[in-house]
Amino acid sequence: MNHAVTDTDPATTTILPEEPAGTARRRPLVSTGVLLAAAYLLAVVALALLAPVLAPQGYDAQDVAARYTEPSWFLGPHPFGTDELGRDLLVRVLYGARPALAISLTAALLATAIGVTLSLLAVFGGPFWDGLMGRLADVQLAIPSILLALVVLAFAGTGFVALVAVLAVGAWVLTFRIIRAHAAGIATLPYVEAARLSGAGTLGVLTRHVLPASVPLLIVAMTLNFSSVLILESSLGYLGLGVQPPQPDWGQLVASGQAQLAGAWWISIIPGVAIVLTVVSLQVVGDRLADHFSLAALKER
Repeated sequence: MNHAVTDTDPATTTILPEEPAGTARRRPLVSTGVLLAAAYLLAVVALALLAPVLAPQGYDAQDVAARYTEPSWFLGPHPFGTDELGRDLLVRVLYGARPALAISLTAALLATAIGVTLSLLAVFGGPFWDGLMGRLADVQLAIPSILLALVVLAFAGTGFVALVAVLAVGAWVLTFRIIRAHAAGIATLPYVEAARLSGAGTLGVLTRHVLPASVPLLIVAMTLNFSSVLILESSLGYLGLGVQPPQPDWGQLVASGQAQLAGAWWISIIPGVAIVLTVVSLQVVGDRLADHFSLAALKER
């Protein structure tokens, strides 16, 4: 074992064991901030799933007599206030979370799957595929995701499948770069070389060695993909290219109150706060996972 000397005086020299390389930089996985972020995310998901039970009247129920009611902050019948038609904003935020989270999560999963597939093709497909996938990733990074989404949705429409596809296409590069670097390192390890020499094919190496060792990185990439996709999904909703009325969506709700921002600020601000808190919570969890698994490359995304 390596040792560290704490004093230059031989009579008082104390020998202490050094920490293994890399452990000094690794922070605990659980902290107060991470717990709060995780609790918020669990609460949002639970409330979104239970929205039909908690608010059986639906997101379009109107009370014209209560138009533009200010938020009562859980001290009255409309905690988040009402909009121009007297619709309860808390109910609409809860129902709006359903498509926002469903579309973003599905797109993040698809983006992760695309990134893993292309990265493994780059590493194990030979120099040609490695160069081709690398250039494809560079091209994708050079095109703003919002611009790509606007062009595609203008022709393909704004259905669930189209939204998921365009969001996934704009988010696969992060997973590709992480898994590509990781898989390239694993491919040169002695036990992988031994497996190849013993007759294991590429598929066997992938399923037995590469993919199991990549699970922590995939979890991190999925979490970070989720946050970036949610931002883009909300942006598209704000621009009118996301989920279409009458179904509410967080980005759409922000846009709906823009004209009344001076007098009825809550219509836009409260859904906007929900978006920010969700994205920040995902980033907090993702960054802590990245730190825990010593993924320095993720911090440079």
